[in-house]
Amino acid sequence: MKINFRNLGYAVAFLTASYTFTACNESTILGKDLIPGTDKVNVKDTTINNLITNNVYEADSSIRTGRNNYGATLGSITNDPIFGKSHGFLYTQVGLPNSKFTFEGTGQTLDSVVLYIGCDTTWYGADAPINLKVYRMNEPDFKIDSNYSYTRPLSYDPSQLLASVNVTPVKPGDSISVYGVKHAPALRIPLSAAFGNLLLQQRADDAFLSDSAFSIFLKGLAIVPDTINGRTMLFTNLNKGDTRIAVYYKNSTKDSLVANFPFGQYSSAHANYFTRNYTGAEAAKYLNTNKAQGDSILYFQEAPGPYVKLQIPGLENFPKSVINKAELVVTEMSSGLPGGDNVFTEPDRLFMWRYVTHDSLGYIIDYGNPANPDLAFFGGNKTVISDFGGIQVVQYRFNIARHMQFIVDKKLDNTVFKLEAISSRHNIDMRRVKTGGGNITPPANIKLRIIYTQL
Repeated sequence: MKINFRNLGYAVAFLTASYTFTACNESTILGKDLIPGTDKVNVKDTTINNLITNNVYEADSSIRTGRNNYGATLGSITNDPIFGKSHGFLYTQVGLPNSKFTFEGTGQTLDSVVLYIGCDTTWYGADAPINLKVYRMNEPDFKIDSNYSYTRPLSYDPSQLLASVNVTPVKPGDSISVYGVKHAPALRIPLSAAFGNLLLQQRADDAFLSDSAFSIFLKGLAIVPDTINGRTMLFTNLNKGDTRIAVYYKNSTKDSLVANFPFGQYSSAHANYFTRNYTGAEAAKYLNTNKAQGDSILYFQEAPGPYVKLQIPGLENFPKSVINKAELVVTEMSSGLPGGDNVFTEPDRLFMWRYVTHDSLGYIIDYGNPANPDLAFFGGNKTVISDFGGIQVVQYRFNIARHMQFIVDKKLDNTVFKLEAISSRHNIDMRRVKTGGGNITPPANIKLRIIYTQL
């Protein structure tokens, strides 16, 4: 269990241990053996605590779905009192087995019809069943060559319900064997017999003439989660796991026949609608406050979620020095949910930017590209810095010595920084963490520790 700062007994123990941890002289960029002794130069170690931090939540225009973005976030989280509710809807088309398709033989009889959705073997939240409903879409001009914003819900016909089923997260060993053919792990959603029989009635000179003709008959499928009682978020990948509609049937002479209507990488339209709702959640009262003194508690959530704007007042007035080490430290605060921190896990990393203008971003000096930063050296990785008495504390540390040196040398302005949670797994992700802000009592606060040689 991580420390709950509302528990004063634990807080006292944590404050003492954390103070000892953060006050020690750790390795610097130069290394301890390279820092001259105090009898030769004036080496100092100081911590700046008066950082100004503001939570920001807004739509992320950089997140697009459709075209070559085959991953999607599907499901609902409705039981997180700290970060509120999240819902993901999936829309997709499938295509014909081939043009001018015809079911084999005559006298076809339906056995079953199943929708398979490729899915990662990772999930977020509870390892529990999730209710999904499948509807026929009526979205006009739903097509492969469009990018769709995650904020845009697409249209489906509520009267055309094809399935209502409980599915569980896909596990690595959940491969499927059908008629002796092994398929990759996937969500398996049985569709209605009425829909299966409707497919059996289509002909090669009409709906089965071509993919374009088929998309007029079946504009697409909307896979809709339970938005009331969801506890699980799945991460689908339409371009893996043999995403398809499989029609299992027999004819007058053969049984165990199957026709697969596959997802086409370059032909099947797809999109992901994703929404968050913080109403009634703890985070709501700390989002977009724009307080001049900043927010005392910070809420990070992988995109699209809250991020933090950070100011370090007076950094441009720091004395003329050689900066040996400048380490920004972000410390987790427990959500206070018994067992909840094991279900609602923290991001693997935070990333730090600087604002070049009020709305354009640039990299921290030497920090690299967020797609492949040198995390081992510049930081941002999630680490557990303490584990005593059953208490765990997660921290994120950033090495910004070179950037600070540029500010001290008047080569860069002391601008606002941006801290955000970045996922390397999915376009839209769920992990979140609650941390101390700039104006909360040390050592839970966000802080900048500096080791420098004053000139």
